[in-house]
Amino acid sequence: MLALIRIVLTVGLAYGLMQAARNAEAAPATGDLTNAFWLAYCVVVGFLAAIAWAPWLGTKLADPLTGVITDTACAEAGGRLMRVIRWFARRGRIRWVRWLCFIEGVRHPDSPAPFITGLDHARPGSWLERIYAREVYRFSNTRQCIRAHQILKDHGVVPPRHPNPEVQLVLMSIEKAARPDAPTLAVPPSSPPGLQRNERIRLFDAGESPAKPPDRGEQPSDQKPDPGGTP
Repeated sequence: MLALIRIVLTVGLAYGLMQAARNAEAAPATGDLTNAFWLAYCVVVGFLAAIAWAPWLGTKLADPLTGVITDTACAEAGGRLMRVIRWFARRGRIRWVRWLCFIEGVRHPDSPAPFITGLDHARPGSWLERIYAREVYRFSNTRQCIRAHQILKDHGVVPPRHPNPEVQLVLMSIEKAARPDAPTLAVPPSSPPGLQRNERIRLFDAGESPAKPPDRGEQPSDQKPDPGGTP
């Protein structure tokens, strides 16, 4: 209904602007009240159109800033019927709670409290549980959306893509199956290397032991010590 009102007001505003421009071209500065009439018409209709479009534009502008807060608990409504529903829930009147939540959801479809309360007390596998899960899935609470998503799958319903990208990303990460571990690669045992020494390679003559390198504090044997000493 609100969308229809927005369309009608927008078309009416466009029509008024066209009439004002046409009258200004046909009879400019004639002194009649036609231009003043269309000006007042555009102001009034534009004001009403702005009121009708303000909630939609405000939601589109504020959602990137507030949409990331999706894992908080939904605030409960403080209406009179919700107080009656909680009173019945505390006393264990589950059947009354189920249908009163349905009535409250019809009266206030933009409030998540009646749908969440009804989903908490709905009989598993029932028609009401599927209805409440579908309504809870519309909101942007991550924890409740995961729960409603699983309930809808249990009822054989394929949940649509969630309009909130943060919630949809969480749902996709849950549905994605973990990659199984790779099987262990069997490697045969290695045999010891059968390397043989090449006898033709000699580092020194036969019967001669390799020369021991002198220590750092000793001088080579073929160098004579300096009798005068080192200054």
